[in-house]
Amino acid sequence: MKWLKKLRLINWHYFADEVMDFGKQTLITGKNAAGKSTIIDAMQVLFVANQRMIKFNPAAHEDAKRTLLDYLKGKIGSDERGYVRDGDFNTYLLAEFEDQEKRESFVVGMVADVFSSLEHAEEFFILAPMNLDMLELIKPDGRLRSRDEFRGYYQGNSSIKSVFEQNKSQYQKALLSRMGHVHERFFQTFTRALSFKPIQNIRDFVYQNILDRQELQLGLMKENFAVHERYQFELQELQKRKNKLGQIQERFQNVEKYRHLVIEQDYVIRSLRVLKEKETFDQLVLELQGINLKLEQTRSELELAKQKKEEATRQKDELSRKLYENSEEKRKNELDLNIESGKKSLIDLEERFSVWKRSMQKQAEFLANLGIWNGNSIWGFSDNDRKQLQNAADVLSGLSANFSNYEGDIEPEKERLRRMGDQLEEVQERMSETRTRSSDNLRELEQQIRETEGVIHNLEQHKRPYHEGVMKLKTLLEERLGTRSPVWIFCEEMELMDETWRNAIEGYLNTQRFDLLVEPSVFREALSIYEREKRSRRIEGIGLVNTAAEQKYLNTSQDGSLAESIDTSNSVIQAHMEHLLGRVMKAVDDQDLLRYRTAVTASCMGYSNLVARQIPERLYSPPYIGAQAVTRQLELKREELVQLRRQHALLSVDLEQLQAWLDQLKGKQSLLVMLADQLELQRDVANCMAELQRWEEERKTIDLSEADRLREQIGSWEKTEKHWEENRDSLNRKIGSLEEGVKEVETRRFLQINFIKDKEAIVEQWKAAWPERLQFAQGRLEDPIRSTIATETKLINWESSRKGNETKRDEESQQLAQLRAEYNATYTFTTNIDAENNEVYSHLLEQIEGLDIPDYQKKVEAALRVSEEEFKSHFVFKLREAIEMAKREFRELNYALDNFPFSSDKYHFHVVPSEKYRRYYDAVMDPRLMERGTLFDVIDDERADALQELFEQLVQNEAEDMEEFTDYRRYLDYDILVRQGDNQYRFSQVLKEKSGGETQTPFYVAILASFYHLYRSERTLRIVVFDEAFNKMDEQRIQTSLKLIKKMNLQLIAAVPDEKIQHMAPEVTTTLIVTNQDYRCFVDMIDRWEDEETQVIEPRETEADWQQETLF
Repeated sequence: MKWLKKLRLINWHYFADEVMDFGKQTLITGKNAAGKSTIIDAMQVLFVANQRMIKFNPAAHEDAKRTLLDYLKGKIGSDERGYVRDGDFNTYLLAEFEDQEKRESFVVGMVADVFSSLEHAEEFFILAPMNLDMLELIKPDGRLRSRDEFRGYYQGNSSIKSVFEQNKSQYQKALLSRMGHVHERFFQTFTRALSFKPIQNIRDFVYQNILDRQELQLGLMKENFAVHERYQFELQELQKRKNKLGQIQERFQNVEKYRHLVIEQDYVIRSLRVLKEKETFDQLVLELQGINLKLEQTRSELELAKQKKEEATRQKDELSRKLYENSEEKRKNELDLNIESGKKSLIDLEERFSVWKRSMQKQAEFLANLGIWNGNSIWGFSDNDRKQLQNAADVLSGLSANFSNYEGDIEPEKERLRRMGDQLEEVQERMSETRTRSSDNLRELEQQIRETEGVIHNLEQHKRPYHEGVMKLKTLLEERLGTRSPVWIFCEEMELMDETWRNAIEGYLNTQRFDLLVEPSVFREALSIYEREKRSRRIEGIGLVNTAAEQKYLNTSQDGSLAESIDTSNSVIQAHMEHLLGRVMKAVDDQDLLRYRTAVTASCMGYSNLVARQIPERLYSPPYIGAQAVTRQLELKREELVQLRRQHALLSVDLEQLQAWLDQLKGKQSLLVMLADQLELQRDVANCMAELQRWEEERKTIDLSEADRLREQIGSWEKTEKHWEENRDSLNRKIGSLEEGVKEVETRRFLQINFIKDKEAIVEQWKAAWPERLQFAQGRLEDPIRSTIATETKLINWESSRKGNETKRDEESQQLAQLRAEYNATYTFTTNIDAENNEVYSHLLEQIEGLDIPDYQKKVEAALRVSEEEFKSHFVFKLREAIEMAKREFRELNYALDNFPFSSDKYHFHVVPSEKYRRYYDAVMDPRLMERGTLFDVIDDERADALQELFEQLVQNEAEDMEEFTDYRRYLDYDILVRQGDNQYRFSQVLKEKSGGETQTPFYVAILASFYHLYRSERTLRIVVFDEAFNKMDEQRIQTSLKLIKKMNLQLIAAVPDEKIQHMAPEVTTTLIVTNQDYRCFVDMIDRWEDEETQVIEPRETEADWQQETLF
């Protein structure tokens, strides 16, 4: 036997490191939330491991949701603190067992690495021989070993047998083996015992805790029955196959009849096509002879036309030579060429002169418009400039209007135009310089707008715009001083009490408003930082106030000073303010200034050292002091932004206007130089007109009478030449057409020879393919040969006839293919349904016609016998053995129950055949099944019918439906008999009527019986664990239960409420008291001696136990 001796919990919920001892009967008690269930849950983790099977804090509400992580970190759940343990740590759960058979101890444990990220990894182990005192959990540095370190330490120790498992299933197998090969039902029974649930259904309780489900192999039986069914089916199908194959054979013969007819008709059609092609060849020979005759006649006509054309050409050429040698004609031709060329030149010159005039007028208008432009904010003309521009415009306009009749010297005019171009170039350069300057101004305005917008954005975020150095030094000091001191900007830490004196205070302080202040205790350090970093960070001109020295000025300001108009809650700021303003007096007016050594008026007139001086507005605007300063700065900056945007818009418009004039001035100098050069055009036009007039007058004086006569004769011969040339060309085209016709007919005649050969070859192909049908086909050909109708008509008639027969053949073929397809689909046959021959199906028909049907009948009967024998030899007898085994199981349980009565009550499992399945039960359990003969013949008709019905259910149903008949437990009904003296009743009848204690008693009896059943071998552990045990039982029932546990030699561990301890303590060996103080749990032990005289019920280990493990 194996007994739990000790349990050690390290970093488990509120247990830091506690060791507790266990006797044979141990109670765990304490107040609510003391930690009793925490110990029970640690045992669940060690002895069950699989968290899907574990329910933490099982005696609590059904919705209790403790997790393994809650236990590892010690969840508190308060707002101030979430867990007892934070950071990374290790947890150990350790149980020491004593193996009495081997006389050694071993340790079962779990080690977990837990991380601050809320992740954790656990590993289970078994060490033997080992006890808790021997375990090396602490490293030399005083810290617990991690999971890997602990495994590495013990796996390398050859003197200790170790099992380490991260896989829960593998660990469970190892644990069951180590605990004496306990059945795996241990885990379910262990967890069920922890949370009391009254028995609601006795059958469910039996299924879950006593009888295991067992599989019966029915595959071979179903396979044998399938063989019987297949033989029976095939016997019925043989005749169907024969009928279908007969239909296929008959349809195939019809297909063959039409196929032969179509083949023979195809021979006739091919032969008629040869005859038709030969007739076409004869027609082509006659057509070729006619074309050759026409060709000879046309060639004779062509020769005559050539002779006539050559004579006309010779006469025309002779007259053309005489005309060419005529002097008057030559001169006339020269003048005609000159006149034509002169007219073209004159048109070109006049067009160029017109373009020049338009360009001159356009430039005159441009100069006039430029001269009258009033300019804008960035550009303007002087009066002299305007006068010169107007004069230039007048000159250009005058030349454009009057230069057509100009007869003077044009060189001075050219020079005037060139000077105008130089003047316009000079104006363009001045405008460009102005545009460049204005563009720079525009960019400066854009930069100012961006900066002002940035300042406004910062002010809207309550960020004042300071000099860059102020923020650099402030940030530097904040980084270095950290939390030891804030860094204040003087102006941000005070508020004006009287706005009347704002300008005077702002102006008087000037840049001192931006002084930086720190706590007096760190001023020297801040000064050292300033000194070290000022060069590298380029910080200068920023005031750092000696706040330590200024403390003496606190509460020293004079009445009537500017310090009265400022308020601050910061004593450091107050001291600096009184230092600077505490002796600057507020004067009513300029005369009142003279009463004080240092004073200022509200209008910002200052007086100091006998000198009066007005404070400039730039020193106090914009304001910086107090919250209202930000609002005022925001108003000023928004007004400034509006003004800047207005200036930007005006300057942009003026620049665009200036740029438009610059674009028009571009290239004006070159244009005026070109126009000056084109002043020569007017004279070029006049000279061209004079030359053209002289040529035309000379042309009128030439005598062309002889030349005209020659031209008339030339024209007559040209017409004659053209007539015969057209006649020649027409004859040439006709000859070409006739020659093409000869070639075309020759080609067709050559091709026709090939066509005839092709058609004859097709006939020969038919003869080679169907030699057996040749005689029948030639007989069919005699009728069309003798017929006198046209060959084309014969072809049409025979092709129409063949098409009809092809349709009939195809229809028969489709019906044949359909019959074949139906046969193939019905009998899973995979041959080609479109095969031209019927050999496969004919062969099948021959096979079926010669098949031995009586032999098939014998096979059907043999298959049925084999299936029945399998049903009898396997299922029925195995089911019978399983039922008998179940009865033995309950006899063993009842033997144990008879030995521990509860007061006057005794409990007994009552097992009888199921009423629902009684017919099957009686048939299966009938002793005559061992006799010879078939399964269904050896017993009476009623039981044979029951077996036949059961047989059909098993071989025909699906797997999920078969479970109803293959589960041996369904063939029995279960109840618990409760005996009270001479009376007894069934627990199922009063299940919902009894009191709490009376319903608890059967639960504990059944659970204890389940454990007794699990631990029937003396090699196993004996542990039974209850949480909130016996909480509804009276004193007598509690003490009776404890005595019975002793008799069963079970090791009890029970967590009980403290009010029950007085009834239970006398019956146990050990009591553990759990206390919880400030999230720390402790365990104190009360020990008492073992009751060695208690009679122990020894479990019976019989052959039946071995049979249960090996039967299925």
